[in-house]
Amino acid sequence: MSQTVCVTLVLGLDIGSTTTKAVLVAVTDDAASVLHVARVPTPAGADEVITAAASVVRECVEGAAAPVAAVGIASMAESGVALGADGHALTPLLRWNRPVDRRHLDDLLARHPDLPPRTGVPATTKPAAVALTALRAEEPAVFAALRHWAGPADLVAHALTGERATDHTLAARTMLAGSRGDAWDDEVLESAGLRAGALPALRAPGEPAGSTASQALAFGLDRGIPVFIAGHDHAVGAWGVGARRPGAVADSLGTAEAVVRVTDAADTASAVADGFSVGRTVDGTALTILGGSRACGAMLEWWDAEHLEDHVGTRLAEARPEAWRTSDMIVLPYPSGRQCPLPDPDARVVLRADPGDAADRARGLLQSLVFQARWMREAVDALAGSPATDITVLGSLAERIRAWAPLVAAAGVETFSAGTTEPVAASAALLAAVRRGEASADSALARDPVAPVNAPDLDDVYRRFLRTVLAEGER
Repeated sequence: MSQTVCVTLVLGLDIGSTTTKAVLVAVTDDAASVLHVARVPTPAGADEVITAAASVVRECVEGAAAPVAAVGIASMAESGVALGADGHALTPLLRWNRPVDRRHLDDLLARHPDLPPRTGVPATTKPAAVALTALRAEEPAVFAALRHWAGPADLVAHALTGERATDHTLAARTMLAGSRGDAWDDEVLESAGLRAGALPALRAPGEPAGSTASQALAFGLDRGIPVFIAGHDHAVGAWGVGARRPGAVADSLGTAEAVVRVTDAADTASAVADGFSVGRTVDGTALTILGGSRACGAMLEWWDAEHLEDHVGTRLAEARPEAWRTSDMIVLPYPSGRQCPLPDPDARVVLRADPGDAADRARGLLQSLVFQARWMREAVDALAGSPATDITVLGSLAERIRAWAPLVAAAGVETFSAGTTEPVAASAALLAAVRRGEASADSALARDPVAPVNAPDLDDVYRRFLRTVLAEGER
């Protein structure tokens, strides 16, 4: 007698730097499949972020065969908006890549010199603690009117449930909570001039932000659906593709790139000094060391703006990994500084060797982006005290540029690519299903093994990339 398979529908949201995505996912106890995807550009304003999220959710659930059982929300970290007493935005969405005068970071560190090792967050201008320090100094009237601070995921969860909450992976990136992200730092909050209750409530792993209320009808959702803040987009994607045990690595490609290494031990002080973050997996069971680079999709956009005739995105999308030819061109891919390793806010784009024709320049640029990520991974291996066991590459760039993952695989570590479209949003949905009890805790998104490019000379070019980086740093 055949067994009936129980299928549950869950919804995932990913509010990214460039695009807001929603996916409707069908889950069984041990499998997940994406039924519908909707995308819109991520707007600049808080109200518009909510409107955009509502539009993609409505598109996904319209005509769904069954009610949605749970909602999971992932978002970019180190971004947020100041809200007044009436809940309306006092500022636009202050994003992680916004320009901030470095004196505000210096002011924060002068008052709390141990903040980076205490929080597991390196000393950059990205965290909310710096954004709020800058707001207090530059717009004191706005800061005085601030009653709430909310990240993108927190904003949408509040619009659905009426609750102001966040999760530990997003809290840990603010520099206002310890690296575990399970408690706000009262000393830092007091010194920053933040009122009690200005920050969202911290939900433990597995705990919902709340349940959909009447306002969720604008999203096309019924009342009473549990809503989970899945967390920091890169960490959520890593969990979803199965990077959960020590040694596993997720290479998450988007506007920015993040290398997420799962580990059972980390020297937090050494990690943050080299520009890496230390936190926890979204389920709270293991530590993560995260290396970030602003220059991923953003670097491709920078190149297209500077070299209009190259059409680098199109050329790379057409490149066949089985016919890859190594380029001798080295690009130091830093249009706005380097976060790690060897942090250098003044690092800029540098080209070395004859740039050749447009096709060769495109290959050299992609190789250099892969080299930067490889350098980050090797530095993380050293911090973790053991080599990576496997790497999973995920993100829309890996889908569009077929040679990306095979170039990653050429480093000699077993490599996979995410087999699910919009893996961060799908991971948020799967996490919501697990937390709702509708899927096994061992469930993961599909991933496919990746064969490396046949380019034996690639290691030589990688070593030249490292020599070039170090030589530029000495100038």
